[in-house]
Amino acid sequence: MAFAAYTSALLVMAVLAWLSIQYNTVAGIVQLTVALSGNGLGGFALVLGILRDDRAEKAEERAAKAEEQTAVARQQAEQFRQRAERAEAERERIQEELRRFRDEQSREMAERIRRLEIAAGFAPPEAADNDATEK
Repeated sequence: MAFAAYTSALLVMAVLAWLSIQYNTVAGIVQLTVALSGNGLGGFALVLGILRDDRAEKAEERAAKAEEQTAVARQQAEQFRQRAERAEAERERIQEELRRFRDEQSREMAERIRRLEIAAGFAPPEAADNDATEK
């Protein structure tokens, strides 16, 4: 908008300057008009430019919005980290439970095989096994 006003003023001033050269009688009026229009249009463009120059305000708003988004992202990252820690603790607990279950299952299987070997006569009964064969 300021460019259009400046260009228009430049054309008007060029025409008025040409008129002042062509017609010597109106030279004073033309010069006064040129000065006033140049100052008036320049001042108008300047005021519009100043009024519409809200770059600093917009930059502050963008910075505040970015800071807010950063805080939200940090909070989400912290929540994600906590969930990951809980999931890791749960995974470790389940692995330990599975290990205990497998150990118990292995002992039971070894005891059953040992009782079958004793019952089939492939292995001699031991003192501790006497209680197992009675069952």
